[in-house]
Amino acid sequence: MLGWPWFHLIVAPPRAGIEEGMRERLLHVAEQLVREHGLESLTLAAVARHAHVGRGAPRYHFGGKRGLVDALEEARRGNVVELRAVRQQRLSVASGRRQRAAVHRRR
Repeated sequence: MLGWPWFHLIVAPPRAGIEEGMRERLLHVAEQLVREHGLESLTLAAVARHAHVGRGAPRYHFGGKRGLVDALEEARRGNVVELRAVRQQRLSVASGRRQRAAVHRRR
């Protein structure tokens, strides 16, 4: 970039820090907008406005509204899988406690 050997040291690190959480921030804002106004009223411009970013950021990260909706569905599926895993873990811990309690009662 620009032929200066030190240019990436000055510009890249702060920019990289901003970009890391951008996709998650846009997803979070889009999820809030869908909850409040419904999927039909979701637009890339509204997501950008509420996320306080440029109008091109959602299109850059998701390619369009369909990509954004797909990412929302994927995130929701991931949350469901995580919740199921936590629930299953709690159930297995609870059943282990019940089994130990039953063993202690028999003695």
